[in-house]
Amino acid sequence: MTLSYHHQLASLSPLAIFRVLFRWKGSVWKLIYKELFVWTILFLAISFIYRSDYILNAKQKIILGNLAYYFDTRLEYIPITFILGFFVDTILSRWSNIITNLGYIESYALFISNCIHGNDENTKELRRTLVRYLCLTQIFIFRDISIQVQKRFPTIDSMVDAGLL
Repeated sequence: MTLSYHHQLASLSPLAIFRVLFRWKGSVWKLIYKELFVWTILFLAISFIYRSDYILNAKQKIILGNLAYYFDTRLEYIPITFILGFFVDTILSRWSNIITNLGYIESYALFISNCIHGNDENTKELRRTLVRYLCLTQIFIFRDISIQVQKRFPTIDSMVDAGLL
């Protein structure tokens, strides 16, 4: 289930992003708090061990420092830009598929006008009604993802007032 917080971000308050960030329902923190807690405890334990004179002597601190330097230099062997390139390509292809699969009514409206022939009032009303229903489905979809459409059509009554229903 997707939770939308865009109505809280639209308030233009400087702290709005932090309010949304620290909400628990649907939060990023809810996903990573266990790993963050384990990482923080391990970091604090290693930091305490390294800085404590009671646990490590000077020679052991030098060995631990050299080990940390060794691991730091080996990080250069992992091609981060290569991995990020694949990540960005995956994200862009996903968004491209979403945009491609969005249903736009123009092609369907042309299809309806080509398939339903006639110039009498009943045929014109049928074509008009079908295209109006296509517009209505597009409004229902865009209400979930667009703040402007949600403000323009907040209720079913606003769609009735606009002549869509």
